[in-house]
Amino acid sequence: MENTRVTSRRKAVLTAGIAVIAVGAAMVMPVFMGKQNHASASEVASTANKGTTVPDTPLKIYATASPQGDIVRFVQKLADADGSGLKLKLTTSGGSGALDSYELLANGDTDVNFTGHQPYVNAWKVAHPKLNNFDGKATVLLNAFGLYSVKYKSPKDLPDGAKILVPNEQTNLPRSLFILQDLGLIKLNVEKLDSSKEAISVSEKSIVDNPRHLKLVPTDTVLRAKALPDADASFINGDVALSNGVDPAQALVREHTTDNPYANLIYARNDMLDDPRVTLLAKYLTGPEVKQFIEANYRGFVVPDQKLVR
Repeated sequence: MENTRVTSRRKAVLTAGIAVIAVGAAMVMPVFMGKQNHASASEVASTANKGTTVPDTPLKIYATASPQGDIVRFVQKLADADGSGLKLKLTTSGGSGALDSYELLANGDTDVNFTGHQPYVNAWKVAHPKLNNFDGKATVLLNAFGLYSVKYKSPKDLPDGAKILVPNEQTNLPRSLFILQDLGLIKLNVEKLDSSKEAISVSEKSIVDNPRHLKLVPTDTVLRAKALPDADASFINGDVALSNGVDPAQALVREHTTDNPYANLIYARNDMLDDPRVTLLAKYLTGPEVKQFIEANYRGFVVPDQKLVR
């Protein structure tokens, strides 16, 4: 009985609490995108996937509203132009945190998740061992993580004891600490950021030298953008910087994008990883058209990082 109530509540929240969009319907791009693309399906050129057809049963995708949701809408136009039959039913979260999107995926409420990166998913699976029934299909993009300031023009200008806002959650904290190490502002007991357990477990306890006496203030993701004027510097995710009007010129430095373990992936349940609709979606998401779309619309805050992983 309890499981029935939980399932009913989850489905009710999914229906009422977020926007569910049939991607083939009218599409509105977010206002913060740079060069907007309103081309209809008939104006989009066919791709290398033309000739591939899949069942037209809608694939249910849960994605962050932007940039992931924008990209899914663009893929629908590509699929329509190719006549592939691929239909995408998009649910966007808006980043509200009201729902656990990976629980929805594991329980079958959605077919594909497009919200996060592997370090977060690894941590989520440890916390939810009974729901470890999904995996990554393809990497698509990187929300470029950067150190921003409205008070200083260069990292070397940061004063002794500077107040710097850093992530208040472990999945992104290492990104900020490794940037500070690369700038020579601190020294960690791990040499570089990669996908190793040691690197993604780095915390303030890993700091072995802080010669500038930096004051690192753990802060919520969105607040790190909104509170930028009140701090000496703040670490901000690329998509959050875009949606909060942060000037790209205020970036003192951005993280490296080569072999970065924080690329966003699409995830599907194990029994759907080889579903032809999921496979075709992954091919579109790792294709040159999506690469060009990302580069044209997000001013470097979001960069392509495309690779099939299965």
